[in-house]
Amino acid sequence: MRHGPLILGCLLGLAGCSYEIPDFLGREGAGTGAYQLRPDPPPEPVAIPLRDAEVDQGLYGLILRVYGVAPTQGYYAGDLLAENGGEPDAAGVLAYQLVAVPPDVVEAVGPTRTREIEAALFIPALALKKVKTVRITGADQVRTLRLP
Repeated sequence: MRHGPLILGCLLGLAGCSYEIPDFLGREGAGTGAYQLRPDPPPEPVAIPLRDAEVDQGLYGLILRVYGVAPTQGYYAGDLLAENGGEPDAAGVLAYQLVAVPPDVVEAVGPTRTREIEAALFIPALALKKVKTVRITGADQVRTLRLP
C-alpha cells in the first residue's frame, strides 16, 4: 500500500473540484444543492402594503422605520428602494418604496402578525440640509413624513 495515501489525496482533491465525480463517491445530485454552478436567480422584490412609518432621532441623523404587511406568508428581505437615485427632488422630498422578496411558491395567508415586515434606513445629518419630507410608497398607499 505504498500508493494508498497518494490515491486518497487525489480523490480528496477531486472531490472539491467541479470535475464529474462518480456517484458512488457521494456526489450524486451535485448540481441541485446550495453549491450548484449556476443557481437560479432570486425573485425580484415587489411592493407590499404599508402599515405604518415613523422617524426616530439617531446619532448624527434620523432613522426611518417603515412597517408593512405582506399579502401571504413567506415574504422576506424587506427593504426601502430609493427613487431618484436617493437624492431629494426640487421640493426637498426623499422618495422610497417598501419592497420585499416574494416566496417561490404560493404560501398560506395566515394571521397578520406572521406577515409583518419591517425596513429601516439611516438618513445622515449632512443629507438633512436638503430634505424636508420623506415619501414612502407601498403597494396600496403613500405616506409622507415631515422631518424634524
